[in-house]
Amino acid sequence: RILAEVEEELQPFYPNEPGRSTLYAYIWAPTIPCQNFSCNTDIPLMQQFWLAKKANREIALLPYEEAGSVAFQIVGTGYEPMPNDFDPARGTVRRGVVTCPICKVTMPAPETRRLFQEGAADERMLAVVMLHPNGKGKRYRLASEADMAAFNAAQKRFAEKRERLSMEWALDPVPNEPTPDGRGKDVAVTIRNYNRKTFGDLFNARQLLVLITLAEKIRLVYSEMLAQEDCDADYARAVTTYLGLWLDQIADNSSSLCTWMNVSEGIGHVFCLQVFPMAWGYAETNPVRTASNRLKNLSGPLKHLSEMRAIPGTVKQASATNLPYPDNTFDTVLTDPPYYDNVIYSYLSDFFYVWLRRSIGDLYPNLLGTPLTPKENEIVAYRDFEGGKKAAKQYFENGLSKAFKEIYRVLKPEGITVIVYAHKLASGWETLINALLDSGLVITAAWPVETEMKSRLRAMNSAALASSIYMVARKREREPFGLYREVHAELEEYLKTRYVELWESGISGADLFIAVIGSALQIFGKYEEVTDFEGNPIRADRMLRDIRQLTATYAVAQVGQNASQLTQFYLFSRQEHGEKRVQFDAANQLARSLGIDLTAEWGERKFICQEGSFVRVLGAHERHIDDVADSEELIDVLHHALLLWRSGEREAMVQSLARGEVGVNELIWNVAQAVSLALPLEAEERRWLEGWLADREAIKAEVSAILLVEPEQETLSLDAQ
Repeated sequence: RILAEVEEELQPFYPNEPGRSTLYAYIWAPTIPCQNFSCNTDIPLMQQFWLAKKANREIALLPYEEAGSVAFQIVGTGYEPMPNDFDPARGTVRRGVVTCPICKVTMPAPETRRLFQEGAADERMLAVVMLHPNGKGKRYRLASEADMAAFNAAQKRFAEKRERLSMEWALDPVPNEPTPDGRGKDVAVTIRNYNRKTFGDLFNARQLLVLITLAEKIRLVYSEMLAQEDCDADYARAVTTYLGLWLDQIADNSSSLCTWMNVSEGIGHVFCLQVFPMAWGYAETNPVRTASNRLKNLSGPLKHLSEMRAIPGTVKQASATNLPYPDNTFDTVLTDPPYYDNVIYSYLSDFFYVWLRRSIGDLYPNLLGTPLTPKENEIVAYRDFEGGKKAAKQYFENGLSKAFKEIYRVLKPEGITVIVYAHKLASGWETLINALLDSGLVITAAWPVETEMKSRLRAMNSAALASSIYMVARKREREPFGLYREVHAELEEYLKTRYVELWESGISGADLFIAVIGSALQIFGKYEEVTDFEGNPIRADRMLRDIRQLTATYAVAQVGQNASQLTQFYLFSRQEHGEKRVQFDAANQLARSLGIDLTAEWGERKFICQEGSFVRVLGAHERHIDDVADSEELIDVLHHALLLWRSGEREAMVQSLARGEVGVNELIWNVAQAVSLALPLEAEERRWLEGWLADREAIKAEVSAILLVEPEQETLSLDAQ
């Protein structure tokens, strides 16, 4: 019924073409005035101009000058031909730096932010996306005056409705709560730089009209259901609650932070990344068409769950550091605690929370009574702390320690707990390990489980983790004391086997390192206290440093004598010196031990670089692709593959790795892993290597596919001759 009412009320503001196509979306761009006074045009801020980018379908918006302003034309498949010199991937803005498409004057990022903050920015509707009458495929047209008239009418209706509901609710129906200000972990917030100071600022007027209209109707549902004779109050509350979640789903797809996805030709949602990003060009969906789909997203799982004949569960809201249960209650405890400072959980949830307050806040005054989510007791390391990062780290460790001690208390003697964790940096693992060691829980097994979609935006061409570590812990009697020399020897022997097991199972890159950490806890956690000869306690920082050294040693051992002398020199240089430059004598000593004349390797195309009396080894990110394209030296082949991968030229990378079957040979992957482990965590080369290694199995499969096809093609060619 709500859908029918919404369609009737809002359809005039999302007009379809009579008898033809259904409106799918509008494409908008923020605008700022060019600061070249002889130009002064309004610049549409678009990161790129693609509308559709597929193998058989390429369509884009082509900007051009018309009477001193920026005009557009749709070009590509099914439209006017795309000019040869036009690259739709190059928009008018990148990282806040804006280039005027007319006068070519460039404005730095601070200038762009200033214009937004001073209210000089506006927005412009550029294009309209329509569904074909048969429902297959999409077509594009430029925005017209009629399209803007529909938006202006919606803007007028929104102002009227906002004023009325503010009086009725004694609450602004538009979320006026502040967006995060970027303190703490830098909160990965860019929107405040561009004058998005409240959550209501993240929507245009028509989007807000839709959302407050839905909130209005959802607020009426509960009382209307109670007015029915046979309606139970809890049932009415449940139905209304799910409708509140429905509104949140629609908000996630109806914001000015939602970008147009040119590959799928669809609309992204706000949190494609776990941040609040500024969208340079956004897509406004037609919610009259999509609201029913969002409702199916809820009703489908609910129908399935309602048919299950399981034992009813009990849900309680309580602090993990003070669980409301007696000792020895549970057979199993499962927890996926916050990943240190990785994700800004509470700030992200505020986006949804502010709409729940307006739709179902009256049903849950205790849960939804504060303007934003409570953050004071959240166990994370990204919040503001007096004392900075060191204090934040200590707060996180103390909170986790209390939570793990509570898990220990409520767990039955024979019970198990499973702890899921993922963090790339040592700081994140230090806190978790120390908290575990202090809790009394003993890790008895650990294994990486691939939990992340490699197609997600965060993982594309990056070193983002694909796995989480699942650690099984039990209440076990621990040995009271361990001498670190002996524990280290035990750790060394265990990890030697474990490293090979993990590598052969397809784990590599950053995932391999965190998997090794999880495994090491099985050894280290057997002791209540580990000290050195002088009685100094050994904590997680020392353990992690030694694990890194051990795994780097094992990785180098995997390469052995199979690599060429130059590749071995590169690897040993990274292991010994990292990215530092070294005195010539030290570098030459290593080179001579491998039978290399160091001076003969100097030159523009080589990775060994002379800097006065010093020698420096260049990483892939410091080399030019032309210098490595034709080389057969393994380290050059690796650098060539990395440069192609980083620039998104995957097909060329796979073709390169198919030459000499190098991509299906474990040697190049072992070298990459060894170099990665030898480098500091913050090194640019390490980030490249970890990202590439995370895609190891897929790349090898693609290389194998080429190797299976090409010999047959070669034979046919010879037969033809």
